[in-house]
Amino acid sequence: MTEDADLPQDSADAEARDLAQLVHEHADTQTFMRDDIVREAAAGVSPERPFGIPGQPMSQRSPFYIAFVATFGVAAALLICEAVIRAWGVLILILVAAFFAVGLDPVVGWLTDRGWRRGLAVGAVLLAALGVLGLFVATAVPAITSEYNSLHKNLPEYLHRLQLRHDSIGNLARKVHLSSKQISNALSYKGVVSLSKTILSTVVTTLTIIVLTCYFLANLPVLKRSAYRLVPRSRRARVGLLSDEILRLVGGYLLGNVITSMIAGAAMAIFLLSMGVPDAVFLGLLVALFDLIPMIGAPIAGIVVALIALSVSLPTAIATVAFTIVFRLLEDYLLSPRVMKKTVEVAPILTVVSVLIGGALLGIVGALIAVPVAAALDLIRHEVFQPSLDQS
Repeated sequence: MTEDADLPQDSADAEARDLAQLVHEHADTQTFMRDDIVREAAAGVSPERPFGIPGQPMSQRSPFYIAFVATFGVAAALLICEAVIRAWGVLILILVAAFFAVGLDPVVGWLTDRGWRRGLAVGAVLLAALGVLGLFVATAVPAITSEYNSLHKNLPEYLHRLQLRHDSIGNLARKVHLSSKQISNALSYKGVVSLSKTILSTVVTTLTIIVLTCYFLANLPVLKRSAYRLVPRSRRARVGLLSDEILRLVGGYLLGNVITSMIAGAAMAIFLLSMGVPDAVFLGLLVALFDLIPMIGAPIAGIVVALIALSVSLPTAIATVAFTIVFRLLEDYLLSPRVMKKTVEVAPILTVVSVLIGGALLGIVGALIAVPVAAALDLIRHEVFQPSLDQS
């Protein structure tokens, strides 16, 4: 049955409508409500239309129709805004998981092109990602525990020195009958509670992102096809091509960013090991993690590592700062252009502006996804809006 045959103007539908009109005119109310055969005849039921013929649409010029649609539109917009505000945290997790899934999809596609089944390829990629995450946790826990125990052990001495050097602090502590041990215990309890909450929140968030990433990555082709079917058929092919190119840009950017960040982390770990800085592997992974954030990630990681290297010696800290600056220049002008040359090409000023805006809107997540989003918007401008403007 074609679309044209399903239209209300079709002769069969017209005959069924005439029959329905006769039934409406001659059947009484009780018979109409109780007799299924009469109701089916009144509705114009046929094998092609098991639920009857649709009625005539309401006139769009009716004042009631205009007022109802306007009121419903305002109410729907308010409800959508309220729902987005309430679910903002969950939406951010979904966005991050979708971003990771799109970024890992090129690796999955590379494996499936070589004969792997998609489910097996997704499992292998996720196991590798979880292995890196497990290595980070395995190195982070001893380092954080060691630093916390050292702070807890030396905090009374630090407070005692502070009271001796600053009489006002010592007088205040004596007035409220606080000793260094009491302050240390209070800070220790608050620190344990705060750290426990942070760890629990981080674990829940990480597990949520992992589960969503697994789902998105396993069902990405189906999700893409379903999304494309929401577009009118006349524009579906072009929208599909543009969307595939945007996904390629996002995936290529994330994959290239991960490669450069891993190289940066490995180089930093090797350098710190050669300088005798403690927890060098953990610090290298920390540098790799921060290096994923454009522009600001590497400087922040360099400052943190330099402060930890300062505990070894001042020359070690200076050498760490120098190494961070030199490697950053090599990464920006030698490594990144070679890795990213086939993925994302964004003007430097657009990169800076997009990272600033993304960071202001969504924090670290916004800064992380800002560059591929800017590249996608620039592609849409070039392929959709610019031709229309040129022809106007």
